[in-house]
Amino acid sequence: MTRRNYLFAAFAILLASTVNGQEPSAEISQEIEFLKSRADGFFRSLSDKTLGPERAIRELIASGPLKDRTDDINKLIDQALTLDQRFGVYTGHELASARAVGSDVVFLRYLYKGDRFPIIWYFTFYRAAPIAGVKRDWSLIALRFDAKVETLDR
Repeated sequence: MTRRNYLFAAFAILLASTVNGQEPSAEISQEIEFLKSRADGFFRSLSDKTLGPERAIRELIASGPLKDRTDDINKLIDQALTLDQRFGVYTGHELASARAVGSDVVFLRYLYKGDRFPIIWYFTFYRAAPIAGVKRDWSLIALRFDAKVETLDR
């Protein structure tokens, strides 16, 4: 590798690490895995015909501040009830991205696969500062979905 190519490669690596931020710590990586398991449980409930969207959403928001936003949650449930009609029968989901901001905010984006069209689910989790050194639980502070699949390219 020539010196010029080496410098270019080093600059590209430096730029990529600056754009993407630092790698998450082992602790936050473990927390992200926990939150991903909550999202996976949500999708299992959402796709289970005996449980459905209402129960899946209400279980996911049960312990957080979203539970008090009745109108917004009812609207989200109504929209989720039409997923099969609008996008086709659920065929699976996969994580599109997981990003931590600091150690107390985590954004998860999932590709929800319908047999006719995919959609994107967005989850935002927050953990308030510890009390007397004891870490608090994660709360879901935002939940939504849309059909803007092109946003996955960002």
